[in-house]
Amino acid sequence: MRLHVHRTCVWHEMQRPSWRNFDPILLAVSILLVGYGLLVIASATRVTDVSTSPSLIRQAVIGVVGVILMIGLSFVDYRAIGQIAPILYIFMMVTLVFVLILGTFVAGAQRWLDVAGIRIQPSELAKLIIVICLARFFAGRTKEPTANESRANPAAGMFAEHVRTNLVALAIVAPVVVLVYLQPDLGTSLVLIAAYFSIAYFAGAPYAILGGLASVPLLGFPVVWQVMKPYMRRRITSFLSPDRDPLGEGYNLIQARISVGSGGWWGRGLGNGTQTQLNFLRVQHTDFIFAVIGEELGFMGGCGLLVLYGVLLWRCLRAVHVSRDAFGRYLAGGVTGMVLFQAFVNIGMNIGLLPVTGIPLPFISFGGSSLLTLFASLGIIESVLVHSQSRRYDARPSIEVPARSRLRAGRFALPFIPDADVAFPPVTRYQRMAGPIVGREETVRARPPVGSRRLPDPVGGGGTGGRA
Repeated sequence: MRLHVHRTCVWHEMQRPSWRNFDPILLAVSILLVGYGLLVIASATRVTDVSTSPSLIRQAVIGVVGVILMIGLSFVDYRAIGQIAPILYIFMMVTLVFVLILGTFVAGAQRWLDVAGIRIQPSELAKLIIVICLARFFAGRTKEPTANESRANPAAGMFAEHVRTNLVALAIVAPVVVLVYLQPDLGTSLVLIAAYFSIAYFAGAPYAILGGLASVPLLGFPVVWQVMKPYMRRRITSFLSPDRDPLGEGYNLIQARISVGSGGWWGRGLGNGTQTQLNFLRVQHTDFIFAVIGEELGFMGGCGLLVLYGVLLWRCLRAVHVSRDAFGRYLAGGVTGMVLFQAFVNIGMNIGLLPVTGIPLPFISFGGSSLLTLFASLGIIESVLVHSQSRRYDARPSIEVPARSRLRAGRFALPFIPDADVAFPPVTRYQRMAGPIVGREETVRARPPVGSRRLPDPVGGGGTGGRA
């Protein structure tokens, strides 16, 4: 007997989330990182005549809201978020245009919008939205090469498909990067590009394509240099030789190095750093907060922070591994690359290995928009872990096992086929998905119990099937 089970027949069984897959370690490490950041912010914004700084209170409140947001998003099926990706993209583009027209200027940059007395930075939210849009695109994009292409040149046919896919993906990212760059915000623009490379890597883009795209700015550096804003050029020249302008562009780099170097193994103690407390170190609670960690908590404090980041990235990569569909894998991979890139660039900037950019240290630096975006990203990863256990795939499972071993009681309401084998259609991760992202039909081959009658086909409505 061949029994076709349409998705509408077992909708509730397949959509039941598996809360045992919720990752408490991911939640715990994010809370620990925020707590770590609050300690450092409390020291960096310490005022003698005020017991608690307003910045600390604001960051703590946003941290609590972020944890609630993370848990709340884990209840939402991430595939439903993927279905509204075009709407999110349009909203993001409109918001970024509004920033250029009506945005608030702070320190010479127009990056913020004042909404009901609350200042938000839309470019931070754009990081997460671009991850969602690119993950949706790569998960539903290209098909396998045609038979003629495969017979003529199998490798060339697939490589050409990869090239087309990545060019279209760059066309999705490029307008967002340009709008963010015009604010101007070079750091966030680089994060958006890093998110693309991360998702393209997990989507199987050949190294030749990734390496070729990464080498374009280097090969065209004279053109890039002319396009860059004057302050961006000064940051690069001061990075190469900060001593040429020790009181200007090179000041922050020099003071950050002094702060990190003076901390020693265990640091001077919270609230006791001379560079921090005497305000030699500027923007100490945002861009240069790692220098505060190096001075007041020392080498061991910095290593402890790196351990927390390591655990966070480990749990994010675990989500990539256990996700049962391409969209979930690319979401988790994009968030992983985004967090890793921000942490790497910020720490490298503080210790003098990279030029100064306005990229915050994830979960540590002061900033409400950045913190909420990070918690929302982790909430989507939790959603991938919880909801990817439903019986819907866009890729063939790696092994074939009996249905009674795969499906737990109540997950698939077919009690009359104890020895069923579930066969999935050979759909690759590069095949375009029809309809909703998760709309798939499963085929079940079953041997009915002895003595039972032949069952009609619930999809076709006819009396198809084998002999009872």
